[in-house]
Amino acid sequence: MLTLPPPVLVLIGMLTTAAAQVLLKKASFYDARTFPWMVFIGLSAVAYVFSFVLYARILKFYPLNKIYPALTLGQIVLVTLVGVWMGESIGGRHVVGLVCGLFAIYLILG
Repeated sequence: MLTLPPPVLVLIGMLTTAAAQVLLKKASFYDARTFPWMVFIGLSAVAYVFSFVLYARILKFYPLNKIYPALTLGQIVLVTLVGVWMGESIGGRHVVGLVCGLFAIYLILG
C-alpha cells in the first residue's frame, strides 16, 4: 500500500474537498435530475467520500484543534481562487477576511 507523508495527505484532502465544492457549483448550472447534473453530483460525492477518508487518516498525525482550522481555511482559499478563475468576483472585505484567516492559521499552527 502506498504511504504518503502527512503534509501530502493534508494537501490532497484540501484539494479533494475544494474539488467537491467546485463540482457542486458546476452541477448548479443544470436542471436537477438531468444527466449532466447527476454526473457532477456523483463526482462531487466521490470527492467528498475520498476527502472524508483522507481526513480520518490525517487526524492520526495532527491534533484536531489545529488541523481542522487549517484544512478549512485552505479549502476556502482554494474555492475562492477557483471561483475567481470561473469569473466570480471578490471584494476588499473578502480579501481582508482571507488574510485574517491566513494569519489566524499561522498563529494556530505556530
